[in-house]
Amino acid sequence: MLKRLKDLAGAVGSAAIGTAGDFVRGVSRETYRQAIASELALLPRLATETLPWLVRSTLRGTVLDAVVRHAAKTPHAHALRQEDARWTWAELDACTSRVAWTLERHGVRRGDVVALLGPNAPEYIGWVLGCTRIGATCALLNTHLEAGPLAHAIRASAARLTIAHDRFSSRVEALGLETPTLVYGRAEAPWADAPSAPYPPAVVDAEADYVYIFTSGTTGFPKPCRISHGRALMAGAGFAALMFRYQPGDVLYNVLPLYHASGLMLGAGSALLTGTAMAIRDGFSARSFWSDVRRYDASAIVYIGELCRYLVNNDPQPDERSHRVRVAVGNGLRSDVWPTFEARFGIPEIREFYGATEAPGAIMNLTGRVGSVGRVPVRRSGQMVLVRYDVDRDEHLRDPSGHCIECEADEVGELLVRLAAQPLTAAGEYRGYTDAGATQSKILEHVFAPGDKYFRTGDLLRRDEDDYFYFVDRIGDTFRWKGENVSTAEVADTVARVPGVAEATIVGVEVPGMDGRAGLAALVLEPDAAFDGGAFFAAIQELPAYAQPVFVRLIGALETTGTYKIQKGRIRKDGCDPSAIEDSLYVRTGDTYVTLDTAMYARLRAGELRL
Repeated sequence: MLKRLKDLAGAVGSAAIGTAGDFVRGVSRETYRQAIASELALLPRLATETLPWLVRSTLRGTVLDAVVRHAAKTPHAHALRQEDARWTWAELDACTSRVAWTLERHGVRRGDVVALLGPNAPEYIGWVLGCTRIGATCALLNTHLEAGPLAHAIRASAARLTIAHDRFSSRVEALGLETPTLVYGRAEAPWADAPSAPYPPAVVDAEADYVYIFTSGTTGFPKPCRISHGRALMAGAGFAALMFRYQPGDVLYNVLPLYHASGLMLGAGSALLTGTAMAIRDGFSARSFWSDVRRYDASAIVYIGELCRYLVNNDPQPDERSHRVRVAVGNGLRSDVWPTFEARFGIPEIREFYGATEAPGAIMNLTGRVGSVGRVPVRRSGQMVLVRYDVDRDEHLRDPSGHCIECEADEVGELLVRLAAQPLTAAGEYRGYTDAGATQSKILEHVFAPGDKYFRTGDLLRRDEDDYFYFVDRIGDTFRWKGENVSTAEVADTVARVPGVAEATIVGVEVPGMDGRAGLAALVLEPDAAFDGGAFFAAIQELPAYAQPVFVRLIGALETTGTYKIQKGRIRKDGCDPSAIEDSLYVRTGDTYVTLDTAMYARLRAGELRL
């Protein structure tokens, strides 16, 4: 313990010296002074409201415990809403009790895992917290999974019982697994004959697993990520106090999937812990979004960046400004969409953040700098660091001593997060996955000193001189062309602003006989727009020549995941062969884009057509 305190003191001292030097060098810049002023303005609130609230919230058990407290204090206040359904805190508490009795009747015991496959609904929250009540862990299955991937997810969770909504039950039954299935969502609820007496909540340790949230791996199969009760409390409490800053009478509108970390831990978690009412929708609808916000009188929303883009691209809606939304919290909001989203819909505060389901820690943008995921005031502490990464070789660059090389300002690198042997809070823990090999694969050792360990985020970011961080790309999405690394996210930002383009995504595709991958822009055009090769070429000249798309593919719609992230795999796999693609393809020649037909592609393969 003494050695740990000495090491901590040494690290703090070095960080303080480095931070002081950064301050002296940065204070001459107006942008740096603005950043410091914004943070200083937050200090009184953080000291008098946020910190005490965090301490109180994180020392009191589980998310279920918070619901039980609300049910005792304000039993008739609204907890959850969905269309005409209104659940009070007392009703939610009673539901978790009936769920626990039902799980016990089906053989579930403390320490077991229960897999859950169902749509966004108040009942979903009841199932999750009912598992906590009996002392079990709830594995949250992605509702887009079918066949092999679904079977893999259930097996990987080692579930004793699968709970499936009637809408999805046939998928589970078709798998023929030995794990029994309990179906809900029919006329009679499976807990209809459960005892009315409250089920005594199990006493669970903060380090026990609360839920498994599945994250996709390089193989395409989902991996169950372990989330402890302590981590769930820290995430919900932290975002409630720092990002949403809930006030009495607030209502959160949440359309994100509850099997996803943003939907459950940050959205639902923050609302459940604070006693804030939450309105739920099963799936996002750009056309219904603002009418829902007004119907529920929502004052806060939680987003994924793609949702904001859909809303901006949607036709004007009657209710898009007649609402009282004061804050939007989420991640992935692109810099080209941010100002339009903020101005068009009249949202006073946008709180962008960076985080990963399994990652220890997060970066939060508390000051509203457009495009940034947040500032790291004590970057010199080394808790979060950007290191140089060779995309082409898929490896980190190291100095002659074998240590990673920290990035300079405006240099793109992989974000690493230091792993402490004994984290001070659950927010700093990395529990990994149910598979030990998958857990170890995310750890990078001997980064700056022998034996140190860092969590690999797999994300490329950059920081500016003011220590604001900006998301650039996933490592798998970056490709190399003409000897240069191309960020698909940065190219997409430019392409999305081209007149007539409704949606866009960028991938790198293999070209016969050429090194690297050439950029292909998959475009969804606006209803009345036509592709003009010359105009498109002119509009993307702000990009470096190597980053300008070589190919353009006109596509009817972009497929997305359950969390509204664009699925690039099929587009990347299709490549640029016109004989294998029914969509219109174009290739850049000179100062325009022309139709890529089979004859021209043959010339390309033969090396007669230069790119």
